[in-house]
Amino acid sequence: MSILVGGNVQAPRPKRSPKVIVIVCLIALLLALGSGGIFFLLKSRGHSISILASAGTPTPTPTRISTVTPPAQAAFFDTFVNNHLGWDLSNGAGYIRTLANGMLLLTDTNPGTTLVESLPNNGIYNDFKLTVDFSIVKADKNDSAGIYVRGDNNLDHDYRIDINGDNTFDVAKEQLDAHNNLLVTMLDGPRSNSALKPLGQQNALTVIMNGTRLVLLINGTEVSSITDSDYSTGQIALFTRTGEGSNGITVAISRVEVDLPLAPSVTPADGAESAGSCHLASGSPSFRGNLAKSSCDMLQ
Repeated sequence: MSILVGGNVQAPRPKRSPKVIVIVCLIALLLALGSGGIFFLLKSRGHSISILASAGTPTPTPTRISTVTPPAQAAFFDTFVNNHLGWDLSNGAGYIRTLANGMLLLTDTNPGTTLVESLPNNGIYNDFKLTVDFSIVKADKNDSAGIYVRGDNNLDHDYRIDINGDNTFDVAKEQLDAHNNLLVTMLDGPRSNSALKPLGQQNALTVIMNGTRLVLLINGTEVSSITDSDYSTGQIALFTRTGEGSNGITVAISRVEVDLPLAPSVTPADGAESAGSCHLASGSPSFRGNLAKSSCDMLQ
């Protein structure tokens, strides 16, 4: 049947099937339910749609390098929390350097050799107080570990402090003769002392250099005092040495500290101290006490 509209005849529109209407309604209903369900799910989990849409990749927190604040009087200080000071950790056949768990480990398995570890700041020192906390983990009786002080670039001329595998200590002076052969002069020892703890236990080795005097303390006890004028300045280095036929030595170092004393100063005439007296305020109390007891005159 045709319908007249505005004078024009139009064909009748086809009737929509009831099935089509039902399907469309069902789809609309499902979409509405689905959107509401998703929104409810997000809200129930403590989120909102706007937050979810704007969320990005979390920014990682940078890893901080842990360091220890040096004492105020220290010119050099390390407790080996990490290698921020740049110790030489290179290895070779039979020579192993490791920094881990707050310790610097030096291992030498080559008989009749020396493994040297210089302070990484390449400092040159004249008067100072040096303290090294260490333990000899493994050693034969002819092995040793210790410190070079006032050494030249090649450690051909220096003072050497040894802690030996047989639980003795010594102080030696090294130099080259006219034919470049190494000469070693023993200034003290080798000898034992009750202040020195045995293999496997930690010792604190302290060397005070002032002018021509070398004062050695082991675990806070003065064990040696020497006068020698050959070397007045130089580098500081740690070392391990193996004897002939050695099965190897391993040393664990947990602290290295170098303190510098203040230069002598003149006090006022009406002061409690006389002119030219020692002022060591920059040093630690133990430094001041040890110098006042046995070495303060070396600064004048």
